[in-house]
Amino acid sequence: MIGENALRAPRLGRRVPPVLAWRDGPFPLRDLTLFRRLAFVVGMALPLLTLKTSYYGTPTDLSSRVALVDVLCILMLSLLILRGSPAAVPAPAAVYAFAIVLSLFPALVISPGSETYAWTSFAAILMAFLFYVLGLSIGESRPVLTSLLAGACCVTLVESVIVFHDYFFSSQWFPDPMEGRARGTFKANGQLGAYGFCAAGMLITMGRVPESRRLRLLCLVSGLLAASFVFTASRRTGMICIAAWAVAFAVLGVRFADRRFYRVYLALLAAGILALAVSWVPLTNSFAGKRMVEGLTRLNQTDGFIQTQHRNIIRTAGEWFPFGFGPGRGRLIDETDPEHHEVHNGLLAVLVEQGVLGFLGFVAMVLWPLMRRTGRQGEDRAVRRILLCSFLLICFVFMFHNTLYRDRTFLLFLGMATAMVRQEGNRPEPDPEVAP
Repeated sequence: MIGENALRAPRLGRRVPPVLAWRDGPFPLRDLTLFRRLAFVVGMALPLLTLKTSYYGTPTDLSSRVALVDVLCILMLSLLILRGSPAAVPAPAAVYAFAIVLSLFPALVISPGSETYAWTSFAAILMAFLFYVLGLSIGESRPVLTSLLAGACCVTLVESVIVFHDYFFSSQWFPDPMEGRARGTFKANGQLGAYGFCAAGMLITMGRVPESRRLRLLCLVSGLLAASFVFTASRRTGMICIAAWAVAFAVLGVRFADRRFYRVYLALLAAGILALAVSWVPLTNSFAGKRMVEGLTRLNQTDGFIQTQHRNIIRTAGEWFPFGFGPGRGRLIDETDPEHHEVHNGLLAVLVEQGVLGFLGFVAMVLWPLMRRTGRQGEDRAVRRILLCSFLLICFVFMFHNTLYRDRTFLLFLGMATAMVRQEGNRPEPDPEVAP
């Protein structure tokens, strides 16, 4: 507890507002240890099973949507509101949040379907947005962000043991009905692939934030392990995006051509491409290899599942434009589909369910860290900026066949990235005439 003397300005003899004396970004110093521990547990809990464990597949009810990390997120956000000062929400995110609430009207009043499922989908989308809101505050505090990254590193190492065991051994701990795939602690291999992609982006992009060199190295190793989950889950779009991200960073990072780390990266990338070329035949005969080749060949086909969905979206535009069908109603683009597939394109899913306003808000929210102008950058910040830019751009490719607007890890990462970019942009430029 801060004594009264610490709250007084010694020369002026007046009382300083307490908030200036005990605040570290949005988190109060008196509770900083608590928030660091909560952040660590949040990072650890990101890939844990949902509270309902008796089924496999896509969640369809509220009990199968709720996970332990959701409870932790609400707890941490509530404590921050009561004890600290949450970070401000950018205008695009506020527009997106308004569109989420507005989309309930067509879902409950206009579009046919179960009201229960509409509320369940609405809760999932809103919960993911709350992770974004929490990420905005975490991104403004280096100690809390470091703790979250440490938790994510630890759980990624544990998850890798499970994933690699289930991928290389027939007696799986978490059985997956599709041979040649692993699903880890998730309900489906698709969820493992999405987590691997998002966790890799978070750990690699923000791995230079911690002051500890050991933790920085652990973030890099854990990020690479998380990226490998995309391959063990055999997600075609994810595998393509991981490879594209590696190339994108090589292209955008050419400004560091005289730096040793960039040359080492290029050497490793070239070695990886060479190893891939040498072992191309056995790799393409593996399940993951076949899936990746199949994904590349289907990009030019017109009768694929995604292409058919795109045509159905255009065909039903008169029914959902401009307000959308509402959350959980995306399957109305094809009511004859016996499996009632939701929209798989992550961007068009937002457009179809939340309308034009939701689409514009979500896209602007994702692009905001790229459009925000930053101040003078050191090498660490410049590298992080390139990693962030390349990853967010690849996310748009990833969303061609995946939905990230409901993904907790992605929205948490996006909030943290937005806060960090905003902080750097608001930081005053150093005066060149003043000696350090």
